[in-house]
Amino acid sequence: MDEVCPSNEPKVSAGGGGFGAEDLSSSSAAPAGVGFDWRPRQLVFGPYETVIKSQALRVVVRKSSVARLTKDIVETYQICNPQFKYSDELNPKRYLTTPSIGVQNDGYDNANSDLILHVNFVLINSETQQRYIVKDVLGHGTFGQVAKCWVAETNSSVAVKIIKNHPAYYQQALVEVSILTMLNKKYDPEDKHHIVRIYDYFVYQRHLCICFELLDTNLYELIKLNHFRGISLSIVQMFSKQILCGLALLKDAGIIHCDLKPENILLCASSVKPAEVKIIDFGSACMEDRTVYSYIQSRYYRSPEVLLGFTCLFTLFLGCNFVGIKLIG
Repeated sequence: MDEVCPSNEPKVSAGGGGFGAEDLSSSSAAPAGVGFDWRPRQLVFGPYETVIKSQALRVVVRKSSVARLTKDIVETYQICNPQFKYSDELNPKRYLTTPSIGVQNDGYDNANSDLILHVNFVLINSETQQRYIVKDVLGHGTFGQVAKCWVAETNSSVAVKIIKNHPAYYQQALVEVSILTMLNKKYDPEDKHHIVRIYDYFVYQRHLCICFELLDTNLYELIKLNHFRGISLSIVQMFSKQILCGLALLKDAGIIHCDLKPENILLCASSVKPAEVKIIDFGSACMEDRTVYSYIQSRYYRSPEVLLGFTCLFTLFLGCNFVGIKLIG
């Protein structure tokens, strides 16, 4: 039987490391059957050290090409041409009123007696020097137009109703101001009865301007956004309670709105009062004992009591509007 001798091949540790050249030669030279130190030498397997080279991190922020090319461009033009002048008034205007050609009131009004508005047009209350910067037009009608304005002092937006430059509209707008002022201050000072709030009013270039709180979309636009499929009964009930609260206040004050319809019921801004509505547009309103119209209700919602000559106008309005909001389409 053959004798088994130890192998001269180098042994590999479990960690996968190998021997150096000197270890291989010494292990092969060792006599058979004699033990030898299999551990590697310290010089061959030295400790691993991580070398970290500190480098300064440079972050280069480059401005856009437009910013770099137009920096101090006005000063540059003035150096090239000392007669060069720049003014914001010379910028192209984006008109918000149609038609935008001034033919009345020294060029301030168009052919429809509307004040011609453009973006960043400034309405000024001459008494308080309060400035309202026009940003957009929210709507327009027979009375005039409603503009969304920015108030820098309060850092907020408001709605400004700009009445046409016409004596009849001016007088009726004064009635709206007096009625809303009375409702806000005397009957609803804490803003709990869902009546739009009036902030200010003034005359600018022969136009009466009324400043209101800025609200959201109206109920007609709401169901239009819902593809005229109506809205849920629970939401209709919630809106109904709020509108009834406002109508009860009008009854206590002896005021007839005369133009109640879904277009004149607006949602409050979701960030201010979510899921609330308010009654707006008192431009046709009057006192119960001082009616000024031969008809005092829109033909689409005209109730039997109006046809019979009475002044209680709320019953059919509620039925027609609530059913319409729920079932339209």
